[in-house]
Amino acid sequence: MMDLNSDPEVIRYTGDAAFASEGEARAVVERLAHQHQAFRMGRLVVTSRQTGEKLGWCGLRWHEDIACADLGYRFFRKHWGHGYASEAGAACVRYAFEELGLPRLIAHAMLENAASVRVLEKLGFRRTGPTVFKGLVAEEFELPGEAHSGSR
Repeated sequence: MMDLNSDPEVIRYTGDAAFASEGEARAVVERLAHQHQAFRMGRLVVTSRQTGEKLGWCGLRWHEDIACADLGYRFFRKHWGHGYASEAGAACVRYAFEELGLPRLIAHAMLENAASVRVLEKLGFRRTGPTVFKGLVAEEFELPGEAHSGSR
């Protein structure tokens, strides 16, 4: 996780800063582990089926203030453009609706990040309008559960 967030191109559209220390990275991992225990969701490491190499992460994060989960993903630059975000994202969408029974998912992407916008649209998310996300103007996307169930 430290390496992933240390690449300025990887975090360019995320609103996140590079981790200042391993302790800071560890604290984020601990918060994510709490999310998994409390809500049965979190950010998960994505690995290659063939080699076991870490490709990045993908997963769901619960937002108590709006009672909704968001889909997020981040991959090492050398793995961009290979369909990993779409594949991992699709698995998370299925889990959200089929296992957790969530009514909807949201996601955020900067419109300048055309690849991320394409991933979300491929997964069935629709733009709902601009929002401020982590201090940056982003587009919010939504995927209602009924839209997913109709696509199976």
